[in-house]
Amino acid sequence: MKVLVPQQIRELDKRAIEEYAIPSVLLMEHAALCVVERIKALDFAKRIVIVCGPGNNGGDGLAIARLLAGLENRRVDVFLVASPDKLSADGKIYYEIIKKLGVHIISLNEGAEVLLEEYLNKATLIIDALFGTGLTRPIEGKYRKVIEKINEADAYVMSVDCPSGIETEEGKVLGTAVFANETITFVAPKLGLLLYPAFEYTGEVRVVDIGIPKALLEEIKSPYWHIDRLEMRKYLPKRYSRSNKGTYGRVLAIGGQMGMSGAIVLASQAALKVGAGLVTAAVPNSIHQVIECKLTEVMSLPLADKEGQLSEEAIQVLKPLIQKQDIVLIGPGMGRGTGAEKVVFQVLISDKPCVIDADALVLLKNKLELLKNRKAPTILTPHPGELAALTGLTIQEIVDNPIKITKDFASRYHVTMVLKTERTLVVEPTGNVYINTRGNSGMAKGGSGDVLSGVIAGLLAQGLLASASAQLGVYLHSYAGDRVAERKTTYAFLPTDLFEGIEQAFKELIGY
Repeated sequence: MKVLVPQQIRELDKRAIEEYAIPSVLLMEHAALCVVERIKALDFAKRIVIVCGPGNNGGDGLAIARLLAGLENRRVDVFLVASPDKLSADGKIYYEIIKKLGVHIISLNEGAEVLLEEYLNKATLIIDALFGTGLTRPIEGKYRKVIEKINEADAYVMSVDCPSGIETEEGKVLGTAVFANETITFVAPKLGLLLYPAFEYTGEVRVVDIGIPKALLEEIKSPYWHIDRLEMRKYLPKRYSRSNKGTYGRVLAIGGQMGMSGAIVLASQAALKVGAGLVTAAVPNSIHQVIECKLTEVMSLPLADKEGQLSEEAIQVLKPLIQKQDIVLIGPGMGRGTGAEKVVFQVLISDKPCVIDADALVLLKNKLELLKNRKAPTILTPHPGELAALTGLTIQEIVDNPIKITKDFASRYHVTMVLKTERTLVVEPTGNVYINTRGNSGMAKGGSGDVLSGVIAGLLAQGLLASASAQLGVYLHSYAGDRVAERKTTYAFLPTDLFEGIEQAFKELIGY
């Protein structure tokens, strides 16, 4: 699904009004209708307080009040935080309508804050219509106090278009913001709502169609996309009745060291789990017997090692083996010794598509220029710490500006990036950014990333393009995590549990 920034939303509104003669008040009416339809589905929403600010967002709140006023068994109270003359032209229309309808309106002048608190505490649903996507300044004064009162109330909170106080391009909190249980956003997802820290305030985000012509939405260009189910279904690799194990690709997974055998085991099994035909785990000789015991379906190969890590002599075996593979996955649990560094170099100069993860990413730092010369697809799967090691930036700098830094790196070195954060990003060398909103804190455990790199490698082996492999891999991995968390909680599940979740993810995509 296409993701837009606030300026693009304003452009769409403007063009709908000017080119299609759609009155702005009609767009506001449609927006209100969408919100009210959702409210009707909430059985508990019997006592509703709508908090309206200036501008169009406040107008949306007043339009919602008009529609709710006609429903039975719903009490509606409107708190107008701005004076009526601060409303937009359309907002003023709805203000006059609801006055004539007899809707209870309270102007929040000095001294009315106690009254607001009383009403909020009695409400079962609070509609946040203070500020929309046009907010650029920090929230201060009475508006800050109102938001604090909303956040202190026990009622369910629904934000209109975005939680008040959120900047919707970069996802920043402008001083303070409403903590919503859900956000009804119009036309398309706003980039900032999908990013940290904004997503901690949005609750569930529902995108609704308010009548902007589809042709306009299709015309508008955006490098930002949401990783969603409909798109991912298109990427599922085909399975053929007349096929064999060679049809679905050969994966060579290189990694592991003494004390870290689990990482390469997880990655290898994950590649097989998502459909790769043949997977070989190439590991240090000192852990080979352990690997043999842990793996049944995955083949294994012992390599020369020194002190538990791969040694330079391993290249003699790897060099011809790499040429027989479709995909190389390197890094999980590998260690950062001199021998491991030489092995990474050997993979980089090969003509095989590769997925580079974990320790191999750190060892890339002095060989980044080799990435530019690779003809085959290359996927890097760093977390912020590994990307910091690659770029020389601090982790905080990456956390503060993940999209720009990852885009710059992908473009400069001609690679597909998978930045693993609470909102994992897939970034193409062309600059397109795909944002994942699934996953949970239960996945913040050693081994989860190894499963992801294996999933991506297994999909790449089946002939998907690098970006499609990364997007679908991230989707399957995070969907699996959510299904496991439902059964085991975010405390009690292990990375190995993701394999069962991956089965559920495939079933959901296929439509079983």
